[in-house]
Amino acid sequence: MLEKALELMKKGSVSIEELAQELGITREEAEGIMKILESMGYVKEYEVEESTCEKCPLRKVCGGKCVRSGVKVFIPTFQI
Repeated sequence: MLEKALELMKKGSVSIEELAQELGITREEAEGIMKILESMGYVKEYEVEESTCEKCPLRKVCGGKCVRSGVKVFIPTFQI
């Protein structure tokens, strides 16, 4: 399952919700996978703040919803 998550990350940033949907798992399982990948150094959590929307990797599709809903976004730390 970790390998599948990393394959999805090759496309760029992914939210917990997107990961769960793509892998057909629960949100809690997706959070666990991302915590494992983060502890292994493969991903890091992108801290979303109201003032950072212009820097966010999801800015083209989000429209600021991340800030209002508290969505966690993870970005790969490896080169693709």
